[in-house]
Amino acid sequence: MKFLKPENRYKITLQSPSKSFWSTFKKAYISRKNFRTFWNKLDKKNLPQDLSYYTEIFVNSPSYNLVSKFWRHCSINNFNALSASNSEEKQTSIILRDYTSNTFFNEQNFKEIDLSTIKDINLEFDIFYKHKELSYYESISYNLVTALYFLQLKNLVNTHYEKVNKEFYENFSHKVRINKLDLNQHLLYSFVELEKINKLLNNKNENINILEFGAGYGRTANMLFSIKKKLKYIIVDIPPSFYVSTLQFKKYHPKLKIKHAFEIRKKEEMDKIIDENDIIYIYPHQLNLMKHNFFDISIMSGVTLEMEPKDIKNYMNYVGLLSKNLYMKTFKYSGLPFSFYKVYRYNVKEDYFIPNSWKEIFLDIGIETDYFCHYGYKI
Repeated sequence: MKFLKPENRYKITLQSPSKSFWSTFKKAYISRKNFRTFWNKLDKKNLPQDLSYYTEIFVNSPSYNLVSKFWRHCSINNFNALSASNSEEKQTSIILRDYTSNTFFNEQNFKEIDLSTIKDINLEFDIFYKHKELSYYESISYNLVTALYFLQLKNLVNTHYEKVNKEFYENFSHKVRINKLDLNQHLLYSFVELEKINKLLNNKNENINILEFGAGYGRTANMLFSIKKKLKYIIVDIPPSFYVSTLQFKKYHPKLKIKHAFEIRKKEEMDKIIDENDIIYIYPHQLNLMKHNFFDISIMSGVTLEMEPKDIKNYMNYVGLLSKNLYMKTFKYSGLPFSFYKVYRYNVKEDYFIPNSWKEIFLDIGIETDYFCHYGYKI
């Protein structure tokens, strides 16, 4: 059965190596992840009221059938932990754990990246600074990677640093002081994304309509709201993710008008909400309430990695109807969790159902690691 593994079939390296045949088979065909049944039995008394209310709407909406088994698996774990605590701080930290990844300096991450293009390497920083949650080895590795990111983004960072709401990232990524600037990896990831998005928008800086699929804790949106003006930002998301980003936006962008539009069923009502607010949250099935060709850009950062093929195809159809551009970020080779060796390859358009009629503006390996890839398309 060795030939069934994507690594052997396509001669590729997955960001997360395939498991044994039996383990994969069990997860794909035997494991039951019924979130709706779990939700109906869950003791909800400790859950935040908004989260509970909108999750109830979600499990009874058409969007419930548009999420992957991997999402159901993660959400069951998250809601179990959330319901066991009545501390808002502890509950927030439970959801945050899905968004706090770090990159360390090792051959696996940086084998292919060409660092010879870096010319100006004058840096002032403490490579030995010890971070509270990391070991000394991990701290040195993290500091070095952060410095390498900065060297590759130096001009962009220096241009926009003062404008960016940097506090937004500090619960998610360790701070390193470099050349008298307080930097962290998530801030620098967002600068990479800004550079790519600017290419697709031709550096347009105001009156921009944005559709983001799965905003995480709001990292990319924070960068765009910091740098650009007069945005309409529609976020297609699901619980509990929307709850985290809502808290972040309310705390760090208090002047923004934010609306959960999960109950809206009519286009006229949705149009009014979009007119009156800056950030609007919707569930996936509400994409049919959006105006065609309304969005300057759709953003998919790390969300297709866990989607079933039928759902990726569905979302790409919506992107084609609703947007002028697509920015997408994935691993080069992604193994779909809870599937039978299903893999997505960055250089095969058919894997992501990207039409040949879309013009490819870039297909770049990221500076983050050898595994990340950035896609840009004119639609």
